[in-house]
Amino acid sequence: MHVLGTAGHVDHGKSTLVRSLTGIDPDRLAEERQRGLTIDLGFAWLMLPSGREVGVVDVPGHERFISNMLAGAGGITACLFVVSASEGWMPQSTEHLAILDLLGIEHGVVALTKADLVDAGRLARMEASVRERLAPTGLHDAPIVAVSGVDDTGRSELLTVLDEMLSRAPVPPAHGSPRMWVDRAFAVSGVGTVVTGTVARGRFELGGAVEVLPGGATARIRALQSHKKKVDSIAAGTRAAINLIGISGSQLRGRAVVGAGWHCTNTVDVMLQVPVRELGGVGIEARGAHLLYVGSASTPVRVRPLDRDRVEPGSSAPATLYLSEGLPLRAGDRMVIRDSGPGITAAGATVLDPAPPATRRRDRARIETLLQLAGCASVAERLGVLVDSEGDLAISDARWRAGVVGDEEVTLPSDMKVLGDRYVSLQRLHELEQLVMDAVTTHHADHPGERGLGREVVRSATGLERAAFDALVHSLGLAGTETLALASHSPALPPELRAQADALLARLANSAFEPPLAAQLQVSDELLRALVTSGEIVRVGTFYLDAGHAQRARQIVRDEIKAAGPVTVSKIRDLLGTTRKYAVPLSEWLDDTGATIRRGDLRHLGPQG
Repeated sequence: MHVLGTAGHVDHGKSTLVRSLTGIDPDRLAEERQRGLTIDLGFAWLMLPSGREVGVVDVPGHERFISNMLAGAGGITACLFVVSASEGWMPQSTEHLAILDLLGIEHGVVALTKADLVDAGRLARMEASVRERLAPTGLHDAPIVAVSGVDDTGRSELLTVLDEMLSRAPVPPAHGSPRMWVDRAFAVSGVGTVVTGTVARGRFELGGAVEVLPGGATARIRALQSHKKKVDSIAAGTRAAINLIGISGSQLRGRAVVGAGWHCTNTVDVMLQVPVRELGGVGIEARGAHLLYVGSASTPVRVRPLDRDRVEPGSSAPATLYLSEGLPLRAGDRMVIRDSGPGITAAGATVLDPAPPATRRRDRARIETLLQLAGCASVAERLGVLVDSEGDLAISDARWRAGVVGDEEVTLPSDMKVLGDRYVSLQRLHELEQLVMDAVTTHHADHPGERGLGREVVRSATGLERAAFDALVHSLGLAGTETLALASHSPALPPELRAQADALLARLANSAFEPPLAAQLQVSDELLRALVTSGEIVRVGTFYLDAGHAQRARQIVRDEIKAAGPVTVSKIRDLLGTTRKYAVPLSEWLDDTGATIRRGDLRHLGPQG
């Protein structure tokens, strides 16, 4: 479905035209009816000749209520732009057109109202004037229809033209986690809190869990209505009334009802777009006080252009926005920035990165990344640009920054791979592979007697978290758990160390269960590591045993336990013919290797022979 928004100067007949088209009076407030002036948003709907149902948001035209106009314009997919044929183009006509253009509204119809009050010549001149005003905007080709809300002149033609226009307008995505900016909130006796808005993306389901952001209050959907009809689900591009359980209060306008996966951000990188001078553009810079409008929300914002000090009328430029209040924004969201001093529309902004890294002004690499993001036509393209610019990113962060919310599936670009819990660019993957292989092969060359290079040493050098590093090691086919080695690597001592090793092994064999302490051996740590790796010696506390005596100690103690039951440290000392200095660490080693199990002062038979 689509939601059509009205726009135009005050008292040009927007509400009268909506009543004529829909049979519904959008002016719901008593003050609006008394004054004949739309103050807040009005809502209606109609069935077009094709059977297409469309929602209508009627916005106020007076400059004092521009914030209400923005709240309504933020959720529309097409517009019905109203210009009085009798009064002509007016100041709010210009500002409303600028706002629609900044929001990217490119599908619309212009209604020349009050056509019954002017002659054919006046209508022709007005149509030419309006066409000239539309020329610099996305509505430059919008059809123009002369109408009268009083005698229904042009009503049938307008409905047909609206139908044709909406058949070409893009439908908001119904996939992904839903979001709806709240434009009304009220309590109904016996029912509870009801919020209304336009579903901007995704789909809300009856009974579904939702969150209200900012604030983080959680609720459940008790009932759903669209155009006063109860429904079980409501998809993007539809007006919705949602009855929420678990939340109370009427001060929810400007917040968003969202599904799973949304969170708020205070800092976003955007592409600023300043209106041309003909649409009131005066430029924007970091100085001054500004207000940001998105959906029905508004918040003070600090604007920082990244590649220049000032963005001139008709220009665009990357910038960082610092929001006073965090909002649930995603890549692709379009916003309006107004100068709160003179009260003029200063710029539009399209979110490029909702969670950007800290960036210095004039950072050419970051600016180039943002320019690339601005040219992306899909989520997959944005993912590719983000990952390529940073090398690798956590999958959850990359998806959020690219505009994926919830469990939405995305086809990855061909030059990007998954590595554990991260996306990596092909270039970064090749760099990581080279780093790891160089480290391991160099270690083998320098220390041929060792089993491999410490796994954590290599992981630290890559900067990867464990899951991604494990995936990288697996893809490279490297062996080892605590150390990393090429599958083809077999530890072998070089000839100059082999003689030292044989001498050490003979010395340990001759000393039986009372060998010299490690500090007394006077051999290199490399030799000791190599002999441990090869299994020729075993580390026991502060000393080493040759493999034969280590195996003999296990066998003697286990045979005794099998024959006579549990043993003490003193018994192990006597069995091995050694002293307590050696018997205590030997007993602990037997426990650690599973030969025995300690229970109190006794060693029982362990599971490992």
